[in-house]
Amino acid sequence: MPVVIDFHVLAQAVVYFISVACGLVISIPLGVTTVKFHGNCLLYTEITWTNATFFTAAYSSGPACYFPVYLSVFIGILFASGMGVYYVYAVTRKDPNIGSQMWVLPFTLINSVSAVTFFIAACMISVGMKVMCDGYTEGKFVTSCAEADKARWNPSDPYDSSTLYEYIKASEGAAWVMVLVWVVQMALGILRIVRNRRLRSQGMFAEGDAPGSKKTEDLRNVVGEQPTA
Repeated sequence: MPVVIDFHVLAQAVVYFISVACGLVISIPLGVTTVKFHGNCLLYTEITWTNATFFTAAYSSGPACYFPVYLSVFIGILFASGMGVYYVYAVTRKDPNIGSQMWVLPFTLINSVSAVTFFIAACMISVGMKVMCDGYTEGKFVTSCAEADKARWNPSDPYDSSTLYEYIKASEGAAWVMVLVWVVQMALGILRIVRNRRLRSQGMFAEGDAPGSKKTEDLRNVVGEQPTA
């Protein structure tokens, strides 16, 4: 007997797990960098050069870094993991109509809000990094923001800045990929809603048909269970 898979559901499961991967790449590097700088957030940090070789840094408030990290952990990783497992379970049932039996609308709304929120987080990381790099590259002998990895950020108690630029750059790239991931997830949810409503419009179940009636059973045998949204 051939294996029957709802590829729409499978695609959504894959996209959720891609979100988990992106969430790890956003939260870990940004979180580690903040820890290395003793809780100071480098995003939006204002750098002022006092001479050709020395600068001072006015670090931004913690939420500038905590918001993208916590968002990635709770939505990008934990929520997406749960949804991914749920969709994988649905796929393993090998029911070609499983997608029309799953609740879609509430999760599509959540995915839409998540896409917007991750867009805000990605903008925060990109703009915050630009502010820091613009200040740092004003140094007389500085040619690239990547050189911040070798700078002495706190001469009295030097921070470990060895991977500063690479880590924040990785978080920035993953943040924009994450935006695309949730936009795709939102689009897949909307497509599922449209498909379910199309099934209803085709007269799949008429109002008043008893769940166990012959007409209901005949329709179910043709197109599966009643679609939900």
